[in-house]
Amino acid sequence: MVPIDTVNRTIDPVEVLWETIERAWTAICQAYDVTACLPDMQTLFSQVNLSSPNQAAEAVLVVMLQEVVESIGRFSPWYKQPARAFGLTSTRDTKNKRVKWMLAPEAVHRWQSVLVPLADVIRKYSGLIRAMVLVDDLMADIDSDPCITARCGCTPPNTIQLRQSILEKTEILCEKCLQHYI
Repeated sequence: MVPIDTVNRTIDPVEVLWETIERAWTAICQAYDVTACLPDMQTLFSQVNLSSPNQAAEAVLVVMLQEVVESIGRFSPWYKQPARAFGLTSTRDTKNKRVKWMLAPEAVHRWQSVLVPLADVIRKYSGLIRAMVLVDDLMADIDSDPCITARCGCTPPNTIQLRQSILEKTEILCEKCLQHYI
């Protein structure tokens, strides 16, 4: 016999992913007394290797800590603290000579309550994360590629609406007058 008050609820992977990320963000913001907006998926996962969930969780936490550091107000006791106080340490990548930020060992220990759930959702939903980052990336391209109205040589001219990049890359001819849309 099933209890009457039991609600049939399906698990929404997007909701689980966002709740975990938001909990991590809230914990970090509370630790440093910061009020800031959660970074977008592109920012959080752009340089993350999702095939290694534990390292990916650490990389996401590094991005979150960097975002929090940028949001520290000048009247905060954290304002003049070095990166190590936030649990960040830097190394130089020998291949491209860039500085790479990573979690200090004490930060890995301190943030276990955030890292473990992050690693779990990355392990479970890496495909979803890849898709969300891809969509964010595509949407950014759309924003930078405006929609324009092109006309042919007919009288009155036929008009079509399309992305400016399409018109620049291809020649589109009118079926009636055989003129290019411009």
